[in-house]
Amino acid sequence: MSQLSALGVVDADLTPRLKFVNILPSALLITVVVALVLGGAPSHAPTMSLLLHNAGSHGWAGAVVATAGALIAGLLLQPLELASIRLLEGYVSPTGPLGPLARLRTWVHENRRSRLAWQKTHLRDEPGTEIARFRLALMPDQAPVLPTTLGNRLRAAEERAGRPYDLKALLAWPRLYYVLPQDVLRSISDDRNQLDTAARLCLSFALTSATTAGLLLLHPRWLVLPAVFAVLSWCAYRASVHAATTYGESVAAVFDVYRLKLLQEMNLAIPADTAKERVLNRRLMDYWSRDDDTARPRPLTYDTGSGGSGGQGGSAAP
Repeated sequence: MSQLSALGVVDADLTPRLKFVNILPSALLITVVVALVLGGAPSHAPTMSLLLHNAGSHGWAGAVVATAGALIAGLLLQPLELASIRLLEGYVSPTGPLGPLARLRTWVHENRRSRLAWQKTHLRDEPGTEIARFRLALMPDQAPVLPTTLGNRLRAAEERAGRPYDLKALLAWPRLYYVLPQDVLRSISDDRNQLDTAARLCLSFALTSATTAGLLLLHPRWLVLPAVFAVLSWCAYRASVHAATTYGESVAAVFDVYRLKLLQEMNLAIPADTAKERVLNRRLMDYWSRDDDTARPRPLTYDTGSGGSGGQGGSAAP
């Protein structure tokens, strides 16, 4: 990191998330493009001798510029991290250039969900029933499907985490996050980093494939290089799908284990059973939704220590 130190950047500033989620994909794209240009592209077919000659002529100055470029690109792309994930999930403008493709893919996933639901219902004793049930669990069963497998995998996780307790994951998770132990937070963060890294590598490989295809369009034998990056992009996408499954399972497990700890931190008495817990959770969802169009939820009774746990937390105030 000596070259970056000259720019005022120390290793402590480069967190593992920044390194692998932002800098690594950016560095990959910059390195490949620079190597091809130094090798003679696009006017000539790249050669190793020309690459070494041009790289040697630029020396350490060129290396510093390339390293700084990768770092700056990683920092500039960091705010787009969520946007890149949303793109791979299939959240695109219906009137944009990807709109027709998104509608086609949505139709495909809707038909797949309908077919799996039919198999689950009508083929109860057939060998493929368990497979259909497993695949159906990886798709949302109430919310609309999305155009991509990654989007449906994450939406299914959002839909099912906390459902047995009438907790909406999108509302409860930001609050539950603050009461989790450090080791659980690290585990969740690792799962999320794997998802984000695979997704960003997918986009980086795809962009590298398109860029190298443009640089090597006049040299057919070199088109194998963008084809390789296209395959790597597909592999990274499949890795992101599997990482999304693991992340969703981890979030669901957190709801199962730590949801009552959130009630304790909020000074709400632990309900006596899951039926009373669902009643309380539905009222908490009303509080957390911040919806001005609905009536104000009934007051909650806080546990000040006199009633003890096991009471009917969330009962209406007198």
